[in-house]
Amino acid sequence: MISSILPPAPVKADLRAAQIKASEDSKAKFSIANAIVRAKFARSLQVLDWLAQRYDIEKQVRLTKHEAFRLSKACSVLDLRTVEGRVALRYWQAYASVVPECFDFHGRMTTSHQNNASDPVNLALNYAYGVLEGECRAAINTVGLEPSVGSLHETSGYQTKQSLVYDLQEPFRWIADVTVMDAFESGVLDLPDFFFTGDDYRYCFETEAKRRFLDLLREQFNVGARYGGPVLKWDTVIEQKAVELGRYLVGRTGKLNFSDPSPQLIRTDDREIRRRILGLTQHEARRAGIGKSSLHYMRRKVRSGHSEVYSKVRERLHMIQPPSYWTRV
Repeated sequence: MISSILPPAPVKADLRAAQIKASEDSKAKFSIANAIVRAKFARSLQVLDWLAQRYDIEKQVRLTKHEAFRLSKACSVLDLRTVEGRVALRYWQAYASVVPECFDFHGRMTTSHQNNASDPVNLALNYAYGVLEGECRAAINTVGLEPSVGSLHETSGYQTKQSLVYDLQEPFRWIADVTVMDAFESGVLDLPDFFFTGDDYRYCFETEAKRRFLDLLREQFNVGARYGGPVLKWDTVIEQKAVELGRYLVGRTGKLNFSDPSPQLIRTDDREIRRRILGLTQHEARRAGIGKSSLHYMRRKVRSGHSEVYSKVRERLHMIQPPSYWTRV
């Protein structure tokens, strides 16, 4: 354990000295925090656009984008935190709006930040954020930065003992958000996979459900993105961003960009397309321009296990109001 969390090489004193100096310089601190928040907003809006491909949340997306525009007027770290809070409120309202009522998920914005996991969705989010936190902490230690000295989060007070860890998490929280939504949509997680403990009023995972969810989370980290030349897994991207932050702090580069690379959030609709074909009435098919013989042929292919659907047919299917992607509702 010690060998896995300590830096692989001796920490250079100039790096940590530069980091502490930046934390005491309001201009430098704002510059770093601004880059972090901009990246977080970009990914949050991308997640909402991804959700909007399936759900009617256009109004919530517009409200979130409207709040994000306030970032251009921020002049201090305090301003950044204020805008971030307003965007987060809208973001979680949009996210929660697609979750069925049976999961009792109303968002993350509570006095406890849902550390007590009062519902299954928040429990899954907490778990995913915990894995992400570990990746960020490992990257910071590898580079040799001081994890307790950040820019966006305070160095003292609630939830800020490792402020740089929380800073580095922000541009990558989308990984947890997408994975949790995908887990519930696909049925990897469902209500029977959780149990409630009456002594501390918390939800817990069933062991097998936790394993399935962790596998799904690992898959998301392994998807990766092209950054420069090669395709890097997201844990490597996180480490690279920690390296870039170190270079910025010691003056080796004058630019700091947490927004690149951008993930490719693509919906895998095959399972849902098959459900919709099997549930499609002749009247709905006729309205979408799908003939009776074509519908019969598509149903036969789906029943035989094939999911290939011509692009024109997919477009016509999307013209019809899709059913809920939460099969248990």
